[in-house]
Amino acid sequence: MTLKQTIYLALATAALVIGIHRATQDGILESYWIFMVAVIFLFLFRMNKGK
Repeated sequence: MTLKQTIYLALATAALVIGIHRATQDGILESYWIFMVAVIFLFLFRMNKGK
């Protein structure tokens, strides 16, 4: 695993944890964009892994 992959995975995990926390506080609709940021980082992680 390269440094770039590690950073993508760490950012995805952090966004997921923050999204879950915000979803419990405000609701899922207000924190939906945070989950989408986590998915974007996961996609970047998977794209970079294939190379």
